[in-house]
Amino acid sequence: MKTFFKGFQGYRAYKKLPKSFKEIVFYSESFQDWHHLKPLLSGLLNQKMTVTYVTSDEEDPGLLKQSLNYRSIYIGKGFFRILFFQYLKAKLFILTMMDLDNFELKRSIHPVHYVYLFHTLGSTHMVDQEESYDHYDTIFCAGPHQKNEIEKREAIKKVRKKNLIQYGYPRLEKLVQIRSKADEKGKVVLLAPTWGNESLINTIGEDVCAKIIESGFKLILRPHHETLKRTPEVISQIENRYKNNQSFKLVTEMSDTDSLLSSDILICDWSGTAIEYALGLEKPVIFIDTPPRVRNPNWEELKSEPLEMSIREKVGQIISPTKLNDLSSAITQLLRNDQTFPDQMKSLRKEFVYNLGLSEIVGPEEIKKLLKTL
Repeated sequence: MKTFFKGFQGYRAYKKLPKSFKEIVFYSESFQDWHHLKPLLSGLLNQKMTVTYVTSDEEDPGLLKQSLNYRSIYIGKGFFRILFFQYLKAKLFILTMMDLDNFELKRSIHPVHYVYLFHTLGSTHMVDQEESYDHYDTIFCAGPHQKNEIEKREAIKKVRKKNLIQYGYPRLEKLVQIRSKADEKGKVVLLAPTWGNESLINTIGEDVCAKIIESGFKLILRPHHETLKRTPEVISQIENRYKNNQSFKLVTEMSDTDSLLSSDILICDWSGTAIEYALGLEKPVIFIDTPPRVRNPNWEELKSEPLEMSIREKVGQIISPTKLNDLSSAITQLLRNDQTFPDQMKSLRKEFVYNLGLSEIVGPEEIKKLLKTL
């Protein structure tokens, strides 16, 4: 009842906002979205533009931000969120939520221009639902592969063409700026898999953890927030086994950056974190070759290999789940000082990411252009 009432208060608060605060509206599903939305939001505020931030998470850092041209509102996840989406009045609605109009959260009955921001550098056509991006008006693409994939789908499926902006990926830029080598004694392995019943953590997670620790490495386990939400017992079992082991650490926030910086190598399956880790921090990745997460059974129609597939051997090594005994030697081999690896990662960054170091300038300018056309 308390959550319902807070959602109602948020809904009323939005309706009472001055018209100027309904020109640019951000929406966040959870606190995990903040570090993707914040760079664009901050860039707009720096240019004295008015911004409203609506979130469904009471723990969202966006609720704490203070600025003369900024308003934040908690809307919850229930009835009033549905109502808010259905009857939204705004010029631009900016979000990093996929599948607009495909499920309960619909486009407004009023004329609203919907802008999608990517929260991953990965491809658009295998891991995501086939229609995940069909109902947005503008998409801020992180790299050319995303733009090309969306254009191919529009051509093949005859879906409405969208305004595809060459934006960039602020999250990667931040990692490039703060990247550092781990300074702890002993090599540190970060295990950060994707989520789902066939994910590394849900199938052989405990075995992988055991191999890492028994080989003398320190281990940081950073599970996906969906794993913590859907199958928390999997993480609890691993935590209970190693909670008294000094070589083990559990991190439960995906937005955590310390675990990326303090580790020497990443082990994952199909997580988009692998691309950010390798390209941003110039550190190697080991991929446990579990079955890929496929939410679009027709993904091969685009005849385009997803980036999360094509990049694997360029940034590290692939190991079969049946050959975990090779894990220790693979870690040791990849951690040898290969002077060419950083240069290779810099080259890949230029190939797969737009506007490196400039997205916080490009983003607000593109938003201003959109406002002029509406």
